[in-house]
Formats: sequence, C-alpha cells, structure tokens
Amino acid sequence: MYFLTSEEVKKAKKNISVIQPYKTTKEIITSNIFTFFNGMILILAIFVASTFHFENLLFVLVIIINTVIGIYQEIKAKNALEELSLLSKSKYRVNRDNKTVEIDIEEIVEGEYLHLNIGDQIPCDANIISGEIEVDESLLTGESDNIHKQINDKLMSGSNVVSGSCLVKVTAVGEDSYINKLAKESKVFKKYPSKLRDYLDTILKVISVLLVPIAIMLYLRGHYQGQGYTEIVLKSAGALVGMIPEGLILLVSVSLAVSAYKLTRKKVLVQELYCVETLARVDVLCFDKTGTITTGNMNVFYIDETLKEYLENYLKHFDDENATSKALKNYLTLKSDWEVLKKGAFSSKNKYSYIQVKDKGTYFFGAYEFLGLNEPMEEKYNSYKNDGYRILSLVHSPEFIEQPINTKLIGHVVLSDEIKENTKKTFDYFNSQNVDIKIISGDNHSAVLGVAKKAGFKETAKAIDMTTVKEENFEKTVLENDIFGRVTPSQKERMVEILQNNGKTVAMSGDGVNDVLALKKADISFAMQGATSAAKSVSNIVFLTNDFGVFYNILMEGRRVINNIQKVASLFLTKTFFSIVFAALSIIFALKFPFIPIQFTIISAITIGIPSFFLTFEENKEKVRNNFMKDVLTNASIGGGILVTVILIANLLKLNPKEAGLICFILALINGLFMVYKVSLPLNKYKIILFILLSIGGFIGILANIFILSKGNFSLSSKSLITLLSLSLVILIIHLISIKYKKRNYNL
Repeated sequence: MYFLTSEEVKKAKKNISVIQPYKTTKEIITSNIFTFFNGMILILAIFVASTFHFENLLFVLVIIINTVIGIYQEIKAKNALEELSLLSKSKYRVNRDNKTVEIDIEEIVEGEYLHLNIGDQIPCDANIISGEIEVDESLLTGESDNIHKQINDKLMSGSNVVSGSCLVKVTAVGEDSYINKLAKESKVFKKYPSKLRDYLDTILKVISVLLVPIAIMLYLRGHYQGQGYTEIVLKSAGALVGMIPEGLILLVSVSLAVSAYKLTRKKVLVQELYCVETLARVDVLCFDKTGTITTGNMNVFYIDETLKEYLENYLKHFDDENATSKALKNYLTLKSDWEVLKKGAFSSKNKYSYIQVKDKGTYFFGAYEFLGLNEPMEEKYNSYKNDGYRILSLVHSPEFIEQPINTKLIGHVVLSDEIKENTKKTFDYFNSQNVDIKIISGDNHSAVLGVAKKAGFKETAKAIDMTTVKEENFEKTVLENDIFGRVTPSQKERMVEILQNNGKTVAMSGDGVNDVLALKKADISFAMQGATSAAKSVSNIVFLTNDFGVFYNILMEGRRVINNIQKVASLFLTKTFFSIVFAALSIIFALKFPFIPIQFTIISAITIGIPSFFLTFEENKEKVRNNFMKDVLTNASIGGGILVTVILIANLLKLNPKEAGLICFILALINGLFMVYKVSLPLNKYKIILFILLSIGGFIGILANIFILSKGNFSLSSKSLITLLSLSLVILIIHLISIKYKKRNYNL
C-alpha cells in the first residue's frame, strides 16, 4: 500500500496555484483608483486648488465617494465569490496514514499518492503507479484525440481523465506543474468577449482623444482673450469636468459585481463578471440532459434476471463512480470469481466498456447500438427507451477482442433518471422569450426525447440520432432539430460552432469531460452541480444547486444590468456631449463656457449620479435590444443638443453675466431632470418619488447657487426671466416630442 504520513505531508511542498481566478483586494483598489480619468480629475483638481476657490473642488469629493463605493461593492462581491468557490472545488482522494481520505486541490503535496477516476481534471504532474486511463490533453495541446496512459507513464496537470482509473505519484505541484508553467510563461489570459465593454471602450477612446487638445485650446483661447488665470482655469475646468463620464465605468463594474454577489445567494458562482451580460443576449441554450434537466442520479427500474450474476462479476472489476455504476452497485451484490486478463473502461467515444476473462472470452457492457449485435432490440425495450428510460446491454464474444463484433446478447438493464424541479416552468419561459433550446446528449435520442417530455419540453420537439447524419446534412440537421442523441464530444463542439456561424449567441451547459470542448467553444458556459473538475475549470458559471430555475435568475440579472446601463449611460453622455460641443464652439467663436466646476458638480449629482445609482439597480426583465450605441448616442445627442441650443440662445441675448450664468444653470437642471424622466419610463411609484426628490434637490441647488453668486442678494431682470421661461418651454416641448417617439417605438 502506498501512502504518506502526516509528518511527510507537513514537510512537502503544497499545490498552490499561480492562476488567480479573481482580482485580489489590492488589484481591485488600484484598478478603481489609478484610472486614466481619475488622473485627469487629479490634474484638474490641482489647477482649481491653485485658484484658492476651494468650493469648486466639490467634484473631487463626489468622485472619491463613487470610487469608495465601487471598491467596497467589488470587494464584497469578490469575498462572496471566493467563499462560494470553496464549495465548488472538486475533492481528490489520496492515501495518507494507511487510509484513503478526500482533500482539496490546494492540500495536495509533492510525493502524494493520488487516485484519479473518469471525469477528474489532473491537478498536478504525476506518474502512474497502477491502473490504466485515457486522458484528454486538448486543454494543453489543442489535440482532441484521447491518449492511453499506463504504468510509468507521465501525466500533465490540466489534462482530463476520460476513461479508467489509476493511482499516481505526484511529481510536481504549484508553480512547478505544467499547467502553472504555461500560465506563468504566457502571462496573458483570454479576455472574455463583451459588447457592453466594447461599447464603453469605444466611447472612452473618443473622449480620451478629444480631452487633451481641447484643454490646451481652451487655455490658449482664454489667454488670447486676456482672461485672468483664475477665470481661465475655472471655466476650462468646468468644460473638462463635464467631458469626463467619470461614474459610468464605475457604475458598470459595480453593477456587474453586485449581480455576481446577488447570484451567490442563489448558489451560483460567477467566474467572469461580464458573462452575466452575455447570458442576457443568448438566443440558443444548449443543454446536456444529464445533470441539467436530470439530477444526474439514476435508479435501476428493471433488470433481466439472467443478467444479475454476470453484472455482479463484471462490475466488481471496475472502480467507476459515474451515476450508472453507482445505481447498479447499489442494486447488486458485487462478487467475482473471474480471472481477468484485460479490461477497458467506458468512454464517451465508444459508448461501452469491456473485460476479457480467462476461459470465457470477452464481455462488453454499454449502449445496444454499439455492441456489434446483428438483430434489432426487442420492442419491449424500445418502448422503455421511447418513454425516457436508459437501456444498457451486456453482450459476449468467445474471442479475446477489444471491439465488439458478432457478439451474443446476454440481457438488458433499464435505468431511470431523476428529473429536476422547475424544468417545465423554465422551458416555458425561455420559449416565451424566443430563446431556442437544444438538448444534446450522448444517450439514445428516443430516450432523451422521452426524458425531455417528462421534464416539460415541447411536445412538437424533433429528435435525431447523430450517428445516422451524413456530413452534407450536418448543418441542416443542427438547425432544424431540437434533441440530439449519440453525440460525440467533437460533434458537440461543431454544433455550437454552426449555431454561432448562423448568428446565434450560444450558451452551453454540461457536467462531464465529454462536454469540455463544447463548453470552451460556447459564448457562455455553465457547469452543473456535481460536474467534473474538468467541466468546472472551463465554465464561466458554476451551479452549486440542483434548481433548474436559476437559469431564469441569471438571465434576469443580465437583462437588468444591460437594460439599465443602456438607460443611464445617456445621462452621463449628455453632459459629455454638451461639454465637447460647447467647448469646441467656445474655441471657434470665443464664447465663454457657462459653468464653473461647482455648478457642474451640482448638475451631475442631481441629474446623473443619484438617479443613475437607483435606476441601475431596479428590476428590468425586458428582452435586450441590440441597439446600445444607437439608443445611448441618440438620447445623449438630443439632451446635449437641446442644452447647447438654449445656452447659445441665452448667450446671444447679451444678458447680464451673473444672470446668464444662473439661467444656464437652471436650464441645465431642467434639461437634466427631463432626461431622468425619459430614461425612467415606464414610471412606478418609486420612480415618481425619486423624481420629486431630485426636483427638490434641484431647487435647493438653485438657491445654493444664488447664495454663492451674490450672498443671497440676487434678482432676475424681466428680460432674463422671459428668457428663462421661454427656453424652459422649448426644452419641455422638444423632450415631450422625443418621449412620444420613444413610447411609440418601444411600446412604453
């Protein structure tokens, strides 16, 4: 017996990974503080402080508060995710102190005697001491063919056991293992695709390009006009602060982090924040039957009496821990007097296992269609299969062979799957949302169809055996059918690719090694509860619950994030649009920028910061529309364009400078509040209360502005008052027209 003692374990090197799935607390803090825009804000703050008008530094306090909130929320989400990830980690069996115990991957040490079974991802480099396995090294080499490994062969960490079982001695752990060396050498991790991030990156790149040259030109224009240093800095800073959508990126990252945190309460581990967004865009969900619509547990429903003795002998020589083996071993009493010459474990590719017995020949156990039988299955068992039961058969050949040819049937065993709760409700919801569902399985297509119908899948579903599909009909078959049986791992991957090539956003769920290729290929992937470590390692989301309804929860979180950010982004960019356009006009036509930093801070807080925070976290179950940039830029350009127009008019009327400044400030607040109203549609009582409170805040802001301008001794001339009322009416009319257009197009 091979084993380590507790003393040897204490002295040995542990399997600490260099791959960190989440940002550390330090990385979260630095990534939120040291940003390009925060750097620009700091430079502007230094210039404003040099004028000794410290009241205009209020924008720095707002940004500090926003950043602190962002850091707090991300760390809170990270801690919750890390706590949940501990529950999702696969356990490994090792020999210690004369017994076999289960430990976490980080507890494995160099020199460990480790048991590996089908479905395990190999956690460390090792050499085989006993047993035989087949491994899939595609995650490391890109080659999808399985490789046979036997005693003294070397195993690489990161590869997966696809059949068999063995005992190995660990030769390298942690940073010395193959998978960690690869990660360390490349230092590049795949960036998960995200339309939302791409949209925001595009917006920020444009703003970044414009920011510095506009700042320089504003300074030169003010200097050319003979303005003093204080006036140049305050007016230029007002324009530049307005150009920076400082809270938008923060709001996105906080929204995604909060979504991930909320999903941890549903026992859902999100391993990549932006995949919450991707699921909201999904229009095809690909499920593997086992572990997804069924619990993964099986029960023996019926067994041929003639089969019992053979299976009790047969299974005694296999250590498989899959659901089928567990069900049979619980039902039978294992015993054997067979002298085994050779055996081959079950693989998803062959659909059978075999055992060669001295003086008896070879026995094969697996799917009927793959066992070399020449006669069709009895109608009784076909009926079971059509009702959703799984049929496995035992056959015999007097020859010592490794592939079943001209075999003789001994008997069948009938197994039943346990259906998960909420499957029908979830199927019905996705159908109502025009999300296509495809069930992809390695089992017989008729059996899968039967299980699917039990689970509440649509009665009109079309099922097909993928072993009968010709190459020229493969794509058509994938697009026209709902249920696919006898699918090989490479076919699963190809099916996902075909759907993607036809413009679909594909989500794939699975739980086994045979799902790994498809999980990697999909736009978003899920590993189910009880999934192999291989499936978990490549999946974006890991379920730690059997509740099928969590798919709905994740979809709703994704929709909430995208739809709400799509709404509030226009609030941020209205200010940016106005500032860029008016700054350009100021440079060209020698206009004075109408706001100083403190005014823009008040406008931003009341019409952007506060409402966007509340609106981002409201429920929103609308289907995502693929017009993010169009909607955001249209709304921002309308809001910003209105403000540019009315302020230009106010400037052309040659009003008293102090009165003009107040009028522009009030018009900006009115315009901003209308923008808030528009993005809040459809209204509910909470949004109405929010709007009323913001309006009160705006009124207080106006009073504060009057006090700052003239210490409370201030009045508007009749010309200024008429101008204010007239331009307010213009803002009202244009916004009402745009609201009517929005309601007509989006059925609000």
